[in-house]
Amino acid sequence: MRDAITHYEYALRIKPDYAEAHNNLGIALKKADKIKEAMAHYEQALRIKPDYAEAHYNLGNALAQVDREPEAILQYEQALQIKPDFTQAQNALARLQARQ
Repeated sequence: MRDAITHYEYALRIKPDYAEAHNNLGIALKKADKIKEAMAHYEQALRIKPDYAEAHYNLGNALAQVDREPEAILQYEQALQIKPDFTQAQNALARLQARQ
Protein backbone atom coordinates (compact mmCIF):
# COMPACT_ATOMS: atom_id res chain seq x y z
CA MET A 1 0.00 0.00 0.00
CA ARG A 2 2.89 2.35 0.77
CA ASP A 3 4.06 2.06 -2.84
CA ALA A 4 0.66 3.10 -4.15
CA ILE A 5 0.53 6.06 -1.78
CA THR A 6 4.03 7.12 -2.82
CA HIS A 7 3.20 6.87 -6.52
CA TYR A 8 -0.03 8.86 -6.23
CA GLU A 9 1.69 11.53 -4.15
CA TYR A 10 4.38 11.78 -6.83
CA ALA A 11 1.75 12.05 -9.57
CA LEU A 12 0.05 14.86 -7.65
CA ARG A 13 3.32 16.77 -7.28
CA ILE A 14 3.53 16.72 -11.06
CA LYS A 15 -0.15 17.43 -11.69
CA PRO A 16 -1.91 18.71 -8.55
CA ASP A 17 -5.27 19.07 -10.31
CA TYR A 18 -5.49 15.38 -11.27
CA ALA A 19 -8.84 14.39 -9.75
CA GLU A 20 -8.45 10.68 -10.41
CA ALA A 21 -5.08 10.61 -8.61
CA HIS A 22 -6.64 12.36 -5.60
CA ASN A 23 -9.46 9.80 -5.57
CA ASN A 24 -7.06 6.86 -5.92
CA LEU A 25 -4.76 8.24 -3.24
CA GLY A 26 -7.83 8.51 -1.02
CA ILE A 27 -8.59 4.83 -1.63
CA ALA A 28 -5.02 3.85 -0.76
CA LEU A 29 -5.03 6.01 2.36
CA LYS A 30 -8.37 4.58 3.51
CA LYS A 31 -6.96 1.07 3.13
CA ALA A 32 -4.03 2.20 5.28
CA ASP A 33 -6.55 3.37 7.95
CA LYS A 34 -5.80 7.03 7.32
CA ILE A 35 -9.44 8.00 6.98
CA LYS A 36 -9.15 11.76 7.55
CA GLU A 37 -6.35 12.05 4.99
CA ALA A 38 -8.40 9.95 2.57
CA MET A 39 -11.43 12.21 3.00
CA ALA A 40 -9.29 15.27 2.26
CA HIS A 41 -8.24 13.74 -1.06
CA TYR A 42 -11.79 12.73 -2.01
CA GLU A 43 -12.88 16.29 -1.25
CA GLN A 44 -10.03 17.69 -3.35
CA ALA A 45 -11.01 15.40 -6.23
CA LEU A 46 -14.55 16.78 -5.97
CA ARG A 47 -13.36 20.39 -5.93
CA ILE A 48 -11.52 19.67 -9.18
CA LYS A 49 -14.26 17.52 -10.72
CA PRO A 50 -17.63 18.02 -8.94
CA ASP A 51 -19.39 15.46 -11.16
CA TYR A 52 -17.03 12.61 -10.17
CA ALA A 53 -19.51 9.98 -8.97
CA GLU A 54 -16.85 7.57 -7.73
CA ALA A 55 -15.27 10.24 -5.51
CA HIS A 56 -18.71 11.03 -4.02
CA TYR A 57 -19.19 7.32 -3.35
CA ASN A 58 -15.74 6.94 -1.79
CA LEU A 59 -16.25 10.02 0.37
CA GLY A 60 -19.59 8.56 1.43
CA ASN A 61 -17.89 5.33 2.47
CA ALA A 62 -15.30 7.21 4.51
CA LEU A 63 -17.95 9.36 6.16
CA ALA A 64 -20.01 6.29 7.05
CA GLN A 65 -16.91 4.69 8.57
CA VAL A 66 -16.48 7.63 10.96
CA ASP A 67 -20.18 7.64 11.93
CA ARG A 68 -21.14 10.68 9.86
CA GLU A 69 -24.05 8.85 8.26
CA PRO A 70 -26.23 11.84 7.26
CA GLU A 71 -23.29 13.29 5.32
CA ALA A 72 -22.54 9.88 3.82
CA ILE A 73 -26.13 9.60 2.60
CA LEU A 74 -25.80 12.98 0.87
CA GLN A 75 -22.63 11.82 -0.89
CA TYR A 76 -24.28 8.60 -2.09
CA GLU A 77 -27.27 10.60 -3.32
CA GLN A 78 -24.97 12.95 -5.22
CA ALA A 79 -23.17 9.99 -6.78
CA LEU A 80 -26.53 8.62 -7.93
CA GLN A 81 -27.65 11.95 -9.36
CA ILE A 82 -24.55 11.87 -11.54
CA LYS A 83 -24.61 8.15 -12.29
CA PRO A 84 -28.10 6.69 -11.59
CA ASP A 85 -27.05 3.11 -12.38
CA PHE A 86 -24.15 3.13 -9.84
CA THR A 87 -25.04 -0.13 -8.09
CA GLN A 88 -22.48 0.17 -5.29
CA ALA A 89 -23.80 3.62 -4.36
CA GLN A 90 -27.40 2.34 -4.54
CA ASN A 91 -26.56 -0.52 -2.16
CA ALA A 92 -24.61 1.67 0.26
CA LEU A 93 -27.41 4.25 0.35
CA ALA A 94 -30.03 1.56 0.98
CA ARG A 95 -27.97 0.10 3.85
CA LEU A 96 -27.60 3.48 5.55
CA GLN A 97 -31.22 4.48 5.02
CA ALA A 98 -32.35 1.19 6.53
CA ARG A 99 -30.43 2.06 9.71
CA GLN A 100 -31.98 5.55 10.02
